[in-house]
Amino acid sequence: MLVFEDETTITQKPCIRRSMSFEGQQQRIEHNGSRKKFSAYISMLWPDQKLMYDFYDRMNSTNTIDHLENLKINIMKSDWRKRLILIWDNASYHVSLMVRNYINAQKGEDWLTIIHLPKKAPYLNPNERKVNQLIKSDVCANRFYENIEDQKTAVSEYLDKRFGRWNNDI
Repeated sequence: MLVFEDETTITQKPCIRRSMSFEGQQQRIEHNGSRKKFSAYISMLWPDQKLMYDFYDRMNSTNTIDHLENLKINIMKSDWRKRLILIWDNASYHVSLMVRNYINAQKGEDWLTIIHLPKKAPYLNPNERKVNQLIKSDVCANRFYENIEDQKTAVSEYLDKRFGRWNNDI
């Protein structure tokens, strides 16, 4: 099973994109000034382009390991796919000692192989343009969500509708 993994930060603060307005005027979006944000860890099964994703308050080694554990649960549920080749970037939390120790501990079970993309090469990861940019342009742009949970729900519904999930049980 080949999987591309990437993370993105989604802020509650609205951004204006692709809007039409009169010359010299800018579209206004009423909001409460909240700068709350959350991170989405998104794994794309290739070439099916089905997703598995988790939302966290931040991107760090602990949440990276938690996402890997969720991937493991998903893989072990499948009948014929018991091996994962995970392709991701060189984010600091991917190469941290904590994550490296976790990955080394998994070698005994032989379910995980990690491939690191070259540095400064986001164009090699299809998640960058197929998922992350679409979330920000289709779900978050020109909108304000009253609370962060509404925004998470909107992102989740968008991802499920547009890409689908690996396994609907998770």
